[in-house]
Amino acid sequence: MKKTSLCIIPARGGSKGIPNKNIVDVLGKPLISYSIVSAIESNLFDRVIVTTDSEDIANISLFYGAEVPFIRPEELSTDASLVQDAIVHCLKYVEEEYGKYEYVCLRQATSPLISKEDIIESSTLLIDKKADIIVSVTETPYNINWTGKIGEDLSMKNFMSFCGTRRQDFSTTYVVNGGIYFGKWDIFYDKKNYYEQDVYAYKISYEKSIDIDSELDLDLVKYFIGKAII
Repeated sequence: MKKTSLCIIPARGGSKGIPNKNIVDVLGKPLISYSIVSAIESNLFDRVIVTTDSEDIANISLFYGAEVPFIRPEELSTDASLVQDAIVHCLKYVEEEYGKYEYVCLRQATSPLISKEDIIESSTLLIDKKADIIVSVTETPYNINWTGKIGEDLSMKNFMSFCGTRRQDFSTTYVVNGGIYFGKWDIFYDKKNYYEQDVYAYKISYEKSIDIDSELDLDLVKYFIGKAII
């Protein structure tokens, strides 16, 4: 892919589960640095921009080579704010200052195990499939056919309609892991439903797709980085 691509890494300052989650220490480096470095080292992007409301995140992002051309407005940085709105705000700024790009890659700061190779391979898939967008997915640890709803009285009547079916006879199921969204500019700008477009899946292993949302996730990521799986 030619360098007609923009990478955006959203990183809000507020975090309830893990204080300052996006810059928490992960084996001597701030969490967000892993996403920034993998994006830069993929050598795919004209710009790697972090959109944040935090001066601390901004300074750290600049240190690791990202651009932080603005501080995100407060109204786009609350617990109720949608990341799509922050992305559109960033794209409007970029269009005004630098013009439009052909492709946009949205990277999640809390998925540090996704590597530059994953970014490159997802971009290759985007071109090969002539897709509108590529979304990273992970195989579900439990097949959705074994899941169901339980009533307030804990009743499991009609919980599952596949009793007697062998596990190996079920189709493999996947979950969106949020690590990579790589697609055409207008898909993000117009806030289109990704799954109503010409969308294809980029498969990532469970280990590499961990999204840090708890102390346990953080411990797992530190373990896998220590095992050098990236």
